[in-house]
Parts: sequence; structure tokens; C-alpha cells
Amino acid sequence: MISQKETDKYLAEVLNLLREIFEAGGKWALLDAIYYCCLLKRPSLPEWLQHAFLEAHDAKTAYQIKTWNDSFGQPHPKGTHVDKEKRHFESRHAIVQRVEELQSEMPVDKELFEKIGKDLGIGGGTTVSKIYYEERRRLDGLLNQFNEIRDQVLRTSKKK
Repeated sequence: MISQKETDKYLAEVLNLLREIFEAGGKWALLDAIYYCCLLKRPSLPEWLQHAFLEAHDAKTAYQIKTWNDSFGQPHPKGTHVDKEKRHFESRHAIVQRVEELQSEMPVDKELFEKIGKDLGIGGGTTVSKIYYEERRRLDGLLNQFNEIRDQVLRTSKKK
């Protein structure tokens, strides 16, 4: 179990990274920072985050922006096929779970992905393979980020 102190250190590290991204023009980082504060049940927002959010809200109230995208950036990159990506997003956990269930019975190959696509009714082997490997990369990336931050927090706490 991670202590409150370690959680606070983790959140501070994440918020510092998001602040750098926001200050460099990544508007989307503002909502992500608020999300992490809410996710980790930290109702007190850092001063920079309060200021940035209030500025965005005030711009809306004063009719200085036409859409929330002006304050927070586009939710998805231009050219994204949202319906297709939503279907892929919704099926990714089922695909990973099925691969884990079936990999002891058969190799992880085109045939396996075609079977899963047919079983789940979500497309052919190429589509299922693409979704599976994208999700694995995403999960591996999250795990690496978590481990890096955890290691930083542990190194910092050992120095004290």
C-alpha cells in the first residue's frame, strides 16, 4: 500500500511535468492536472493550476473564447476517426484478456487475433492485432512512468 506521503510526492511530480507541458503550450495538460488531483482525492489544487483554470473559465465568461478547445486544446488530434477509436478503446481490455486466456492454448499470431476478432465481433486479425499491441505499448509505457516516479519518490524518501 502506498502511503499518503508517497502519493503526495507522486502527484507533485506528475503535476510538475504537466505544468511544464502546459507552460510550453500544451493546453490539454490543464485538464489532465485537474483529473489527477481529483483521481488521487486531492481537492486543493496547486496555485499555478488554480490560476490557469480560473483564467480559462474567465475567458469563457467574458466571451473571449468561442469553444473550450481555445482554452484546453482539441480533445483529439486532427483527422482522428473518433467513432473507430472509441470502438477500439472499448474493446482493448477484452482483447488483452482474451489473448492472455488463449495464449496457453495457441501461439500469439494472426490466427489467434482472427479468432478473437470473430469471437468478439470486432473485426479481422489485423485490426485486433493492432489494438492489442497498441494497448500493450500503452500499458508498458504507463508501467515505466509509474516505476520511474516511484523510484524517484523512494530515492527522495531514503535521503531523508
